[in-house]
Amino acid sequence: MKTISWKLSALASALLLAGCGGSSTSDTASVAISSPSIITGTVPGTLIEAFCTDGSYYKVKSTLNGTSEHPFEIELPSTVDCSLVMTTNEDDNATRVITQIGIVTPTASGTLFRAAADINLGYIPLAMDPTSVDFNGDHVSDVILNIDVNGTSLVIALDNPLDDDDDGLINVYEDDDDDNISNYYDDDDDDNGILDIYENDNDSDGDGIDDDDDVDDDNDGDHDDDDSSSTTTTILLPTNYTANAGRLLGSQCAQCHGTNGISTNDWDSIAGEDEFVSEDFSDEAIMHAQALGYTDAEKILIDEWLRTLSSND
Repeated sequence: MKTISWKLSALASALLLAGCGGSSTSDTASVAISSPSIITGTVPGTLIEAFCTDGSYYKVKSTLNGTSEHPFEIELPSTVDCSLVMTTNEDDNATRVITQIGIVTPTASGTLFRAAADINLGYIPLAMDPTSVDFNGDHVSDVILNIDVNGTSLVIALDNPLDDDDDGLINVYEDDDDDNISNYYDDDDDDNGILDIYENDNDSDGDGIDDDDDVDDDNDGDHDDDDSSSTTTTILLPTNYTANAGRLLGSQCAQCHGTNGISTNDWDSIAGEDEFVSEDFSDEAIMHAQALGYTDAEKILIDEWLRTLSSND
């Protein structure tokens, strides 16, 4: 993957941000971060995403402000390495342009960085027209957009574990099956005919991090511990339970007549049955044998329970 570099003026960037009236709080990922660093800048209308090596995921959209330079602000953990990807026209499949961001400091450069303090990236000249950039049909730019940043609060990682083939583009936005759809938008990114959600490869979001080590294994911006769609399910057990003798005695009936007396076979449903006690079971050998196992008092209890059940008739 090729790279280009964009030189920034810190003073001009700060003035530009002030003039744009702040940053966006819309569509912000909701992972709680302890000791965050704030990354700011301006872009020409964009989705800003951060993929981090612990599997956490953050996103924000820039703020519309009536100009071509929309401000953004995104909080990232100050103790975790992260990689930035920015997308213009993110909601339009035809004109979307996805750009991997590289960070250049006086001593190093790379697509994975750790910000120990707040960083201002200034204006980032992202492409808006997919025909103006090099890509293979998947709307992912083949050019890394390098941003020069001065300061000692950034640590650049030499190797990016989110980029298995070391081409500068993180795994999520690769096109593994060469079908001109990036993995992020591809429901079957290995083209084996099985939807990715049904494949047990232990990397649900395709970010190169095993689900066991991934704190956000569906890349929805919520920590798995707080995510209702997480694979971990909390089951609340009842604190009070009232035994029902009729239900217990009648549980034998479910083998033929279905759970709660609703049959799913050729046997009759008995939910709502109100003549159980007076029923003559002599015509059916199997029922005659069953009836012999209960006392009259027990039959009354079963009868009372069956009356409480709702029939599907």
